[in-house]
Parts: sequence; structure tokens; C-alpha cells
Amino acid sequence: MSQTQYTDQIFSLADGSAQANVSASQIGNITIPLPPLSEQRRIAHILGTLDDKIENNRKTAKTLEAMAQAIFQSWFVDFDPVRAKMAGESPESICKRLKLTLEILDLFPDRLVDSELGEIPDGWLTTTLETITSRIKRGISPAYSDGYGILILNQKCIREFMVDTSKARRHDPAVRSIEGLLLEVGDVLVNSTGVGTLGRVAQVLHIQESCIIDSHVTLVRPDKKYPWSYLGQLIMTLQPQIEEMGEGSTGQTELSRGKLANLVITLPTTSILEAYQKIILPIKGGISDCERQIQILKNIRDTLLPKLISGEIRVPEACHVEGSYNAAYHG
Repeated sequence: MSQTQYTDQIFSLADGSAQANVSASQIGNITIPLPPLSEQRRIAHILGTLDDKIENNRKTAKTLEAMAQAIFQSWFVDFDPVRAKMAGESPESICKRLKLTLEILDLFPDRLVDSELGEIPDGWLTTTLETITSRIKRGISPAYSDGYGILILNQKCIREFMVDTSKARRHDPAVRSIEGLLLEVGDVLVNSTGVGTLGRVAQVLHIQESCIIDSHVTLVRPDKKYPWSYLGQLIMTLQPQIEEMGEGSTGQTELSRGKLANLVITLPTTSILEAYQKIILPIKGGISDCERQIQILKNIRDTLLPKLISGEIRVPEACHVEGSYNAAYHG
């Protein structure tokens, strides 16, 4: 039985004129096909294998993200290279301990100075987030469509510093224009409404399909004069602070563009930002690869599941589908 047939069966059970409803007992009486136990186990094995691959990629992405955060914390929050110089530690020892080259270490000053954010390295600046961005703007109120139109990301798509397009919906661009609204690699997305979701951050590391954001998400686009990797890691580090910036009553909290734009930040020298970008880009590339693979695996799993359960695809055929994925994955 296809998904459409299941839906039709449920609708046929609904009663009530003003508001149709289906009782729990009616749902319990819906007829479903049940494969033999041996085939159920084979189906579970195939789906479990895909879930394991998804989880392994998710763990790898988290490990890489932790590496990127650790470097950012050391360089731009704790100022470890500067403090080590101030303490009189030898350059060779600093480089070995912090995993730096002498060339990179030379880019850091040897003292801290006072600023409105406290002590910062000499020669660095304090400014506002808006200074290093080209756009800070909410998305649009969507005109949802059923299976067609442009992909539109919502707050459910932003979690654990990753963008999950599997939870996105579709917007009809014929109803509301999307001109100038397409996301770009390097864009940072910030959830901007509701307690518990407001402040969650993720950076767009790749574009598999053109997409936009809805009005509950704020786009922060880096100014091309500054490395996008610095902006992304900076806002991720500021996530706890951003979570506290919501205004309004409980359940209706909103993050204003103005408060986000006026966040005071530290701006390192151009030479240090360029050195940081060279180190971080391969790490971000690895995270991007994991995200792509997760999306491919989810699509395969979600496509296979109803076909396996309904009997449209038998287990031997499903194995061929997974083999096709492996060929594409490694090819």
C-alpha cells in the first residue's frame, strides 16, 4: 500500500462536519501490510546501517567543529599566543604547545591593552558586528507550497551549529518574490524567535540546492573584506550571549536586528585573520563533507523506508540501492 493509499484510508475514517477527526481506536484498526519476521529483520538491518552511517558522520562533524572552536578560543578569546609571549616562554615552546608555526606566532603582539571588552592584544580593535558584515536581515514570511518551489529554511533546520535541510519546507516564489534572498556559502543563520530556539546559530558551508530563510531566522552575511570563517566562529562563540538578547513576553521573545548588529566584538589584524582562514578552511571543508553525506544518507533512508515497509521494494532490491549509494559516495 502506498503512502497516498494510507492517507486516503485515514481520511475515509474521519467524521465530524465542522472539524473532521479520527479517533485513536479508528487509527488502531487501519490495515497495514506486515512482512515476515525474517524480512522485517533484514529491513531493520538496512535502515540501521544507514542510521549508523548518519551518526558516524554527525560525530565526525562535531569533532571537527570542536577543533575549530578550540583554535578560535585559543587565538581570539584566551589570547594564548600573546599571554605566552608576555610570560617569557620561548617561541619554540609556544609553537610546540599551541601547534603554531614561528611565522604565525610572529603575527601576534607581545602585550595586551585595555579596551571596552577588557584586555585585548595590542593593535587589535573593538567594533560592532555590523562592521564586518554586508547584511543583517530577517527572512520572509513564506507562501508554503506542496512539494514544489524554492527550499525555505526555518528554525528547526538550525541545530548544533549545523544546517539540516531535511526539515525545510517549500516556498512558492510566484506568490512572494525571492529576488536577492538566496543564501550563499559563509552566511550565518541565527534563530530569532521563541525561548529555547532563539540564538541558535549555524553557518552555511555548502549549497546543495538554492534556498532562502523564513522570517523567524536572521541572515548575517560576511563582508567580503573579512574571512567568512572568522565571522561564523565568532557568532558561534557568542551564541550564549545572543540567547540572552531576546525581548518580549515569554514564548514571544524576538531578537532584533539592531541588537545583533550592535554587538561589540574584537577585530584582529588582517594578517592574523588571513592566517586563521588558511588553517580553518580545511576543517570547515571536512564538516561540509560530513553534512553533505548526512543529507544523502537521510534522503536514501527516507525514500527506502515507505517502499520497504509497503513491499514496493523487497530487501534484495534495497541492497542494490544501498550499493548504488556506496558507488556514488566513493566515486
